[in-house]
Amino acid sequence: MMKLMKLIKRQNHGFTLIEILVSLSIVTIITGLLYGTFRSTLKTAEAVEKETDSYRMARIVFYQITKDLTMFNQITPAAAGSAPVFGATSLLGENKTRFFDGVNYPDDTIVFMSLSAPPVLRGFSVTDQAEISYSISEESLVRNTKFRDKPVKDEVGEFVLGFNLRYYDNKKKEWLNEWDPRLSTGMPLAMEITLILKGDTPLTAKTFRTTVGIPWADSL
Repeated sequence: MMKLMKLIKRQNHGFTLIEILVSLSIVTIITGLLYGTFRSTLKTAEAVEKETDSYRMARIVFYQITKDLTMFNQITPAAAGSAPVFGATSLLGENKTRFFDGVNYPDDTIVFMSLSAPPVLRGFSVTDQAEISYSISEESLVRNTKFRDKPVKDEVGEFVLGFNLRYYDNKKKEWLNEWDPRLSTGMPLAMEITLILKGDTPLTAKTFRTTVGIPWADSL
């Protein structure tokens, strides 16, 4: 009987301190592994999302510039009473740089005449001649459109660090860093557009590049 009571008393004892410490250590290790995996997955998802946003932004900018340049060749000389045109085959591209966060970035500007859909204002047709320019303002790529001296400003790209343009001169058979209508006749046959978007650090900035052919440039 005494042996039975001792056995029952031994079985009613709780966990020892060592057993509790060992259990807590195992739980802590498993929790740490799970948290590390979750954090790593979250960081990967955020990086993929940022990468996708950068590609989306670059596509939007390239699409808008390409559209404007394509419409360039449909311009006819200004009629009486319409907006003054500085040259139906004129395009001015300036090569500049800017210093930002300790790094030099391209800061080009471009201005040309094109057909564009203006805002709903009295006296405008569905499409109208417009003076269009692109330039960087702080960290945004800005599209300025002037309809009959009425300016319209649109932000077409965010987190833009650099904007570089090159122009292919079909007569000289070379790429130029700027385009001056006083020195070059007609239009460049093609344009190379480079966009640098902001990353987490200057070393992780994303660079996107495309080439846009200008239809009928040789005939202008």
